[in-house]
Amino acid sequence: MVAVKAVIDSDVLIDYLQGVTAAREELARYRQPHYSIISYMELLAGARGPAEQQAAESLLATMQRVELSDEIARRAVELRQTLHLKLPDAIVLASAEVEGCILVTRNTRDFPANDPRVRFPYTV
Repeated sequence: MVAVKAVIDSDVLIDYLQGVTAAREELARYRQPHYSIISYMELLAGARGPAEQQAAESLLATMQRVELSDEIARRAVELRQTLHLKLPDAIVLASAEVEGCILVTRNTRDFPANDPRVRFPYTV
């Protein structure tokens, strides 16, 4: 386990729930992984039935949720304006920044590859 704090993005959490080994190994690296309220909504909205919803809730119960605060909202607006991110992506990155975490994601399309705030652990 590493001491670095991380916010885990929805794509990695979905991979974890689908049994992707690389996602399971990535989550195991962090003592107390975090997730954004955006990921909470995306996972539950994407669940296909009660079993998937329960699996998502069980996974998220082992992690720390980052709620949307005024500070995160302000930073998300700044990120949206400067990096031209979609608002949900800006909220997730702002959540990581405000909590002093890196963002762990597979989303290389929306997040800059050379950004030290972001970790791209694997591809599928």
